Amino acid sequence: MPHLYDLSVNPYPPGLPNVVGTKSFTTQQLTLSDTFFDVGVYRYPAGFYESIVYYRPGWMALASDTTTRDNLAAVYDRSANLTYVIDGYNGTSVIATVTDYSSGSSSLTALANDTTARAYLAGAYDSSANLTYAIDGYNGTSRLATVTGYSRGSNSWTALANDTTTRNYLAGAYDSSANLTYAIDGYNGTSRLATVTGYSRGSNSWTALASDMATRDALAAAYDSSANLTYAIDGYNGTSVIATVTAYSKASNSWTALASDTTVRAGIAAAYDSYNNLTYAIDGDDNTSLLPTVAAYSKTTNSWTELVGDTTARDYLAAVYDFHSSTTYAIDGYNGSYTSTVTGLIY
Repeated sequence: MPHLYDLSVNPYPPGLPNVVGTKSFTTQQLTLSDTFFDVGVYRYPAGFYESIVYYRPGWMALASDTTTRDNLAAVYDRSANLTYVIDGYNGTSVIATVTDYSSGSSSLTALANDTTARAYLAGAYDSSANLTYAIDGYNGTSRLATVTGYSRGSNSWTALANDTTTRNYLAGAYDSSANLTYAIDGYNGTSRLATVTGYSRGSNSWTALASDMATRDALAAAYDSSANLTYAIDGYNGTSVIATVTAYSKASNSWTALASDTTVRAGIAAAYDSYNNLTYAIDGDDNTSLLPTVAAYSKTTNSWTELVGDTTARDYLAAVYDFHSSTTYAIDGYNGSYTSTVTGLIY
């Protein structure tokens, strides 16, 4: 469903995709029924509306990252209304570079570097502690269990308790209902894993949780706050690229199989859109080609629907959902070369 945009906060997005028509009004306040048009309604300050723009869901180009990289992590800090882009591989070396994206200024700014240079890591934002975590990964020599926490208030990183499992190519998510951050699956240098651990900031410790039903790496994860479930999506099981999707419930400490993604792929990104109550699986590769494929999962119907594709086919990117701008970002990755491309999905 298209969104209601307030122009006093969100100016008309440049390059809005798939505009198919407009309808103008004399300056007036619309009635309640007018807000239910199946279109994008652009609202001027003081509740006055002057135009309605009909559009279909689609992607637009945003400001490029200041660093070219893949195998990075990204998280959205709702308290600061910023997206953090963390670490990765720039084609030559693993890096500790951290930037933030502001939807208000449509720009990226350098932040304090992570204390560990690494790629193939996971990230998560802990809203209870107001900290962003960088989890595990690979430092160019060794796989890591290293965990660091970023505070926007001090613009600094702090060492936290190590994960109990050394790995890279894992996925991460923060479960606000349980106040735990999950590190999911990955690769330990010998085997693909189904290992899941949970981090509590209160005790600064990691605990083993129920193993995933699928052994894999190069997957993505997202937390669905409406269902209190964490989804583990797609990946590589050591033999094949898969479309397997599973859901973890902390209440039962158990995993359940869900409907498979529409596309087998690894090196994907995922994000949960709390406005539309959908989880997006974005891009990746099917072991033959780089993909611009985007699919949306509905827990209500336990089904996936393909959406309009990303404008860039790539893998080993990152993604977040920006609550403030109601936009999903696909960030950096590899499209045949290492990119700094950032695109935004309006849905």
